Amino acid sequence: MPRAESSGRAAVPGSAQLGLFDWDEPTPAPIVTPAPEVAVSSPPDSPPDAPPVSLPRAGAPTQRYDDGIHRFAWTLHRAARRTLALRVDDRGVSLLAPRLASAASIAQFLQQHAAWAQRKLRQREQRLQALQDARIDWADGGRIPYLGQHLTLRLRGATQLHWDETRAELHLPLPPDSDAQQVRDSVAAWLQRQALGLFTARVGHFANQLGVRVTAVKLSAATTRWGSAKSDGSIRLHWRLLHFSPQLVDYVVAHEVAHLREMNHSPRFWAHVGSLYPEYRQARQHLRQASLPPWD
Repeated sequence: MPRAESSGRAAVPGSAQLGLFDWDEPTPAPIVTPAPEVAVSSPPDSPPDAPPVSLPRAGAPTQRYDDGIHRFAWTLHRAARRTLALRVDDRGVSLLAPRLASAASIAQFLQQHAAWAQRKLRQREQRLQALQDARIDWADGGRIPYLGQHLTLRLRGATQLHWDETRAELHLPLPPDSDAQQVRDSVAAWLQRQALGLFTARVGHFANQLGVRVTAVKLSAATTRWGSAKSDGSIRLHWRLLHFSPQLVDYVVAHEVAHLREMNHSPRFWAHVGSLYPEYRQARQHLRQASLPPWD
């Protein structure tokens, strides 16, 4: 009979697969973080003190907001909705408005949230710059993050792949003029071998502590989760976790091993995580903020 799986839903006993962030840990007080969208109700009538901001018609070209302090491009989108909202994404700043919202109420809303919009734009720029800075040069002298440090790639005609741990160098059996795809494939194969060995050892370590049985440790390249566990005792872990520190790797491993005891994110589950990795709250926050270097 095919095995049923669940993701982001209540576990099915004996046939569940759980991801790292399918459920959040219950906390005494919620942590408030900036939302991707700011929305407030706005009456259709115009406030008397709205600033004189020029507004485009729906579907019109991008406009420029400038109040002397905050400056950014934005676009108006009218739709069948009841609230005004600002959204910042790859397309820039979008203001979503009810079809009958007045120009003055839209202008006032934009003024009230201009600081938020500019802050989010700045954060996006910083994140894009960080990703650009983290881009790997797939050539001799290129550097890759590895377990919280960096390895330097060496393409100097080595006869076999060699990891010089003392010098933090990875010597690849490739000629210096190898193309980026060849180098990337060779590094990926090495990282995956390293990942499987490390993950297997760390899973065994935490499984022994918790007294659970592990049937298999496999690598994953999922786009939405760092790890997953099935009630049959198998665990999958994303191979590119090797870019992060050993502490973050251990947190993910401990998290998934704890699922072999509790296939949910209940208080009992988090108690098991805490018994395996006491600093899990800090590691969890760091992992949420971490990003992988572009793999191209």
